[in-house]
Order: sequence, then C-alpha cells, then structure tokens
Amino acid sequence: MQPDRTLDYYLQGALRRLDHGDFADELRVEQVYRQLAGDLISRLTMSVQFTKGVLSLRVASAALRSELMRRREGLRVKINDHLGAEVVKTIYIR
Repeated sequence: MQPDRTLDYYLQGALRRLDHGDFADELRVEQVYRQLAGDLISRLTMSVQFTKGVLSLRVASAALRSELMRRREGLRVKINDHLGAEVVKTIYIR
C-alpha cells in the first residue's frame, strides 16, 4: 500500500472491480453534498439519492427548495470538482 493512498481509495477500487461502482458513487455523492451544504442545509435535506448521474434532493421547506434551485448548477460543479470527475449530471430538487 502506498502511504498517500487511503483505505477509501482502495475500497472504491474494489467496489468498482466488483461492478458496484454506482453504489460507491452514490455514497460519495451524498457524503460530498452534505459536506458542501453545511450543517443547517444538511439537516433540512430529508432525502439524498443518486442514480445514473441524477442527484435528487428532497428538502423540508419551500424557501430552501427555491434557494437550492437557484444555486444548483454551482452546487453540481462544486460536487464534481470535489469528486474529481463529472459524476453528477443533473440536480433535481423536490
């Protein structure tokens, strides 16, 4: 094992080889979204689902939904930058 590689790196590689890459992406996208969103928005986000390039968020208030709709392209870019690949194609907010 190389010293600059994390356990997460190796687990993701193993999941991809086992053809569970979508599951690994789903976990990573949710984790990155919650990290970038911060505590308050994360608490107000009732559901985070990621399937086939679409990040679906279900939020608790109309005001938050409106704000996220306004900022969703920037959020998508930040998530993909953080992941290092164009993983999230669209963000759907309900």
